[in-house]
Amino acid sequence: MYSDKIIYTMGTISKNSIVLKPQSWVVVSFLMAFIFSGALPVTNSMAGEVWVANMKGANVQIIDTASNKVVKTIATGAGAHNVTFSPDGKLAYIANLGTNSITIIDAVSKEILANVVTDTKAHDVAVSPDGKTAVASNVGASNITFIDVVSKKAVHTMATDKKAITAVFSPDGATLYVVNAGAANISVVDVKTKKITSTRQGAKGAMAIKPTKNWSQFWLTAPADNKLLLLNSRTGALEDSIDVPGEPHGLVHSPDGKTVFVGQRKLGQIAMIDTASRKITKTLALGQRPDMIDISSDGKTVYIAIRDDNKLAVVSTADLSLITTIDTDGETHGVGYRD
Repeated sequence: MYSDKIIYTMGTISKNSIVLKPQSWVVVSFLMAFIFSGALPVTNSMAGEVWVANMKGANVQIIDTASNKVVKTIATGAGAHNVTFSPDGKLAYIANLGTNSITIIDAVSKEILANVVTDTKAHDVAVSPDGKTAVASNVGASNITFIDVVSKKAVHTMATDKKAITAVFSPDGATLYVVNAGAANISVVDVKTKKITSTRQGAKGAMAIKPTKNWSQFWLTAPADNKLLLLNSRTGALEDSIDVPGEPHGLVHSPDGKTVFVGQRKLGQIAMIDTASRKITKTLALGQRPDMIDISSDGKTVYIAIRDDNKLAVVSTADLSLITTIDTDGETHGVGYRD
């Protein structure tokens, strides 16, 4: 009865070859749909890696996002706090509060390349757009340390202001903006001369500064005031603020710039903010002290460190729903995503 013969050549179908049995039609229907679509099966999110810094664990754990399993643990230093990747994703920098140092890791081979001593309580690392310079913000010393990436050596340390906690380079790498959480200001540093050229408004206890996609604004957490501040990146002027109760901490923009995700530490939740309306559109309860946040490059998944629960939360950005939680290694704080 089923005597038609089918051959597949460059997406065309003709009668000439394989004799089909009745049950074969199920397989053929699938193959035909696959061939005509010209596409591979699509998963919910592009697989990558999430690196998680554990303060009490004194290490960084690497999680495979396809399986949501820890695949490697690398000892770094006491108080492993934040994770930063080089622009090309080939190097990872772990700021260690307890050892006053930055651990530089080959992100491909997962081998430690150097441990660079900076100053008291190295909190975070910023990397220049060309990848040649890294800067540690040393919150305990109220200063920053420049690191030459090629030699992997500290080359210059300079004071900024009270509790230098995080920083970001300008797109051309010529300027560094240093957030001083204790002084509630931002030091603008000329990278070439290593001099402060101006001081701008910041926020008491600020923990994160993120530029918008077009670099027109900085979004800055202001946990003491339960707000996000929107600052003009060129002039430093305050353009707007958003009420975010519960001590906003970690912050990340979606790749398309339409959404911001922010952790609310005292409320144990994450908030989703529409950047057009500048309103919180949804929140999700996660656990005790959600800390730092990062997002997958396809924008489909956010990863949030739940510090007091020793977990990493994996959350869908489509509806701000919890996908799963992953056990981590003690006072989880820093989070970094790489493809």
